[in-house]
Amino acid sequence: MAEYLNVEQPFLEKLGQLGWQVIDQGFGISQDPKKSLRENFKQVVLPEEFKKSIKKINVTADGTQWLTAKQLDEILYEIQSFSGRPLHETNKDVHRMLLKGTSVAVNELTGEENPTVRLVDFKKWENNSFIAINQFRLLTPGASRQGIIPDIVLFLNGLPVIVIECKDFDVAEPLSEAFIQVSRYANTRDDDYGFKEGEERLFYYNIFSVLTHGREARVGTISADFDYYNNWVDIFPEEYCCVQVKPDEERQEVLIHGMLNKEILVDILKHYTIFMEIKKGVEIKTLARYNQYRAVGKIIKNLREGKTPIEKGGVIWHTQGSGKSLTMVFLIKKLRSCNDLKDLKVIFVVDRSDLEDQLSETAALTGEPVKIIDRRNKLHFLSDDTGNVNMVMIHKFLVENNVEAQSLIDAGIVPKFEKFEVINNSDRILILIDEAHRTQGGDMGDNLFTGFPNAVRIGFTGTPLLTERHKIKTHERFGGFIDYYKFDKAVKDRATVEIKYIGKVSKDKLEDKELFDAEFEDMFKQRTDEEKLEIQRRYGSLTAYLESKERIKKISKDIIDHYYKDILVNGFKAQVVATSIVAAVRYKYELETAIKEKVVALQALPEGERDDEAIAKLEFLKVAAIVSSLGNNEPGFISTARREAHEMNAIDSFKSDFNIEKPETGIGIICVCDRLLTGFDAPIEQVMYLDKSLREHDLFQAITRVNRTRKGKSYGLIVDYYGVTKHLGEALNIYTDSDRLELNEFMQVFREVNKEIPVLEARFKRLLDLFKDYKLLKIENFLNQKISDGAEEFEFVEDCIEKAKNIKFRAELLTYAKSFYDSLDLLFNTRAGGE
Repeated sequence: MAEYLNVEQPFLEKLGQLGWQVIDQGFGISQDPKKSLRENFKQVVLPEEFKKSIKKINVTADGTQWLTAKQLDEILYEIQSFSGRPLHETNKDVHRMLLKGTSVAVNELTGEENPTVRLVDFKKWENNSFIAINQFRLLTPGASRQGIIPDIVLFLNGLPVIVIECKDFDVAEPLSEAFIQVSRYANTRDDDYGFKEGEERLFYYNIFSVLTHGREARVGTISADFDYYNNWVDIFPEEYCCVQVKPDEERQEVLIHGMLNKEILVDILKHYTIFMEIKKGVEIKTLARYNQYRAVGKIIKNLREGKTPIEKGGVIWHTQGSGKSLTMVFLIKKLRSCNDLKDLKVIFVVDRSDLEDQLSETAALTGEPVKIIDRRNKLHFLSDDTGNVNMVMIHKFLVENNVEAQSLIDAGIVPKFEKFEVINNSDRILILIDEAHRTQGGDMGDNLFTGFPNAVRIGFTGTPLLTERHKIKTHERFGGFIDYYKFDKAVKDRATVEIKYIGKVSKDKLEDKELFDAEFEDMFKQRTDEEKLEIQRRYGSLTAYLESKERIKKISKDIIDHYYKDILVNGFKAQVVATSIVAAVRYKYELETAIKEKVVALQALPEGERDDEAIAKLEFLKVAAIVSSLGNNEPGFISTARREAHEMNAIDSFKSDFNIEKPETGIGIICVCDRLLTGFDAPIEQVMYLDKSLREHDLFQAITRVNRTRKGKSYGLIVDYYGVTKHLGEALNIYTDSDRLELNEFMQVFREVNKEIPVLEARFKRLLDLFKDYKLLKIENFLNQKISDGAEEFEFVEDCIEKAKNIKFRAELLTYAKSFYDSLDLLFNTRAGGE
């Protein structure tokens, strides 16, 4: 009853205000299927509503309805004939039917053969039927339960496209409980014995499901685990914002206005819902996040209202890992439905071969063929007016001084290119520039502007150039910022994981000359004075210090100790960032040696202390160096390392899960200098061991390699051997939303492990206070085992069990305990591995 009054009924009322037809059956178990527009409780489709809606939206040019009663029955039969197939495949097929329609043999009114029958009217969304029914009872013969009763089901033209599960906010972990219930309804919950629990047919037509307890609501598809149910915390377009949205507000009312407005829902179905392969053989269904939906909407608005290319263009500042590539996909899908924009020629611009491969795969999700322009002599293919999708990597067009332009870019140098001629002066060109901060300056950026002088240019970046030391700021180059989605917001939305920081070396140590000289003398104490002077003359003492085999060997042992204890055990992988190519390759060899030494030490442990399974994982572990060539005079140890990485297909291996039966998946640590620090997307990477000086956008790009979400990964970790704390503060001050974010405050979003102890203490105190609030005053003595009387201890435990019957107490206990264990887990792992 409380759930109905506090959550379900307000949800229905808000839908009614948005124009939905609401059938509120109260909170009891329905006994009459006709109230829910069905003939019996086994039907998941509203048959008469479906036929009425399809008949209405399929008309001739003069508005005459042409489908016959027999044809409508045939279509109804077709849309329900999917039994015996996996849910994901069926949902994908239905999604295709919703977008493309189906067909009948003939239009008996006009004589047209095999005419298309639309199942949804995307051109005039108001022609569709929108019905919300609560307590939607379904019988499930053959299942472990006789039936299921989803709280609310939303129907589009009689098809059940959204399932909503409501929980009262006093229930312990209400959203988690709602997810379990939806999984049971869809029969997707793990069951050791394969018993049927729900009714998959209800989800054949599902666009997404909603979990809500009123104060918070989340949305996810049939593919989503609970961690991938997301909040929708913004309402766009602004004219649909009928409620005041407070910062970071997540209540269900915002989701209803932001997603379930009838026009927006039809838009999401057509343009913002895709099926994509996340790894070989594994496909998921995914929706745009609210920031992606908003960004596309703003781009469309700019394209329509801007008077000049610069007014129409701009910068999308969305943080790393938040889905910029998919935003481009959604944009193209939307463009092709806009009569005034569908003829635009779209050109993706990338600056690295690995980004080209990654983005071309993503771009294919638009459903259009992608033309790759990979040579200078193919640029003329861009001179026509065809409204197609193209991809160009500009720096492939020239080799300067026998060094590929890629190598120059990796080294932070913008290559000089000979000037382009005008390629296409049309104003019907849209250029989408990935990682726009990297190549906007110098001749390369100028050539892009010269080649397409009237094109609209939109830059996508998570790290725009903003400070005074940058001669050309990103937003000035492209025409202002279109949309923002910064680091701290993405963490709060769970679009990315938060990043923890462990400082191993103080930067002051490297900047203090006396201390550094002492470190240098200790590191090279075996060298003669003449050798030390030669090292300093040729390389500078700091470079020599960072590249020295002695230092790298010492750090490599520390890395393997930490990685073995805390990262490998959970199946995650690591990246080592070194100061130079020489240092990166030395790390590879020293890490391999450290692994062998660690295996020998572990095998020498007594039988009772030895973990043979963990040792086997360590023996399986491989290390690769992903570095660029140093040219003809490259040292042999570097050439060998590069060849090995190529032969092992190191990047793909690194992205794959460990599988001890597949040796090619064994690469768990990659060593880099400049490569794979921008745009590299590997959710399996949890830790970065940083031993290089980086600043501002370079530093932020690097550390956010570990922020991708993945099941079982609650945070990313930076272990800093160089000492970049000061620069981290500067970077976060630029790239987060907190204007007052100083060095001692940036832990709000980037938490230093050493500062976690007071957090742990505070969370433990809050747990104790909770027990005391409920008159369980002996909790401290119980935890410290100071209750000597067994009967007294038993009585206290019984009192705790009795209090746990209180829903509010149970909910608070679970929430506070989870926070406490999160801190405990972080400290146990990282401190144990770091000391």
